[in-house]
Amino acid sequence: MSNPCGTTRANILRQSEINGIPLYFGTGVNPVNSPAQFFVAWGDTVKKGLIHTFNREERHEGCLWFIDEDEAERRFSAQEEALKKI
Repeated sequence: MSNPCGTTRANILRQSEINGIPLYFGTGVNPVNSPAQFFVAWGDTVKKGLIHTFNREERHEGCLWFIDEDEAERRFSAQEEALKKI
């Protein structure tokens, strides 16, 4: 299977579901001239094991890329709390 333009394989490290919205923490290769390799994604953003390589942040769906693993983990926790308020 080839990756469509603007996507990369998502290696999911942690996953939860809050108010029916899936939330993911994982790694991947962000090939858009960036060293980012950790992501936090929620909603319908991971499809068939692939994830977008660009940041997009909406209330019910989004994907954010990070260079620092600790920063990504903090954002995962913060996003869990934000989704609980929806």
